[in-house]
Amino acid sequence: MENRELSIDHQLIYKDWGDGYGFRVSTPKTKAGVRIIPFTESVYKAFLEQKKINFMLGRRSIEEIDGYSDFIFLAKTGRPLMPSAVNNVIYNVVDKYNKEEVIRAKKEHRKAELLPRISAHNLRHTACINMARQGMNIKVLQYLMGHAHSDVTMDVYNHIAGREDVREEVERYSLAVSTVLCSLLAEKMV
Repeated sequence: MENRELSIDHQLIYKDWGDGYGFRVSTPKTKAGVRIIPFTESVYKAFLEQKKINFMLGRRSIEEIDGYSDFIFLAKTGRPLMPSAVNNVIYNVVDKYNKEEVIRAKKEHRKAELLPRISAHNLRHTACINMARQGMNIKVLQYLMGHAHSDVTMDVYNHIAGREDVREEVERYSLAVSTVLCSLLAEKMV
């Protein structure tokens, strides 16, 4: 928190290790998975807020797993949040929204516009696409996502949504070329 960085050099795995289910620390799947990601201001504030929420709810990290403790995302029990629990929270939010949307649509005499089922992985995928659309350097994006090869970043995550994406990119390129040409012409005239 002091450096406002997320150091990713291990991951928590929950499975049956032969002596029953439990958490253990494991290394990321590839060397590219080991990385340090700087916090944005909003991420820093969100982590602080989560610590406050834990305090207000009386939740405190009660486990030490392979030398690691003081987890931020906790279940009611004080144990680290399992990936399935994160997805369940997302599913519940979508289900609640969809139920309310059906009621609103009936009142407004229109077809309900329902959200699809989304998971934490869908959110990761969306974040990658949005960063790519904002023009983030593909090598930086590859690093942030922890991909060993940029073709994974390009092929698996960086989908073109449709004709509008192509149109915007062509217009952006056209504007850049026009700007360079105008600059060159201005230099020749001086």
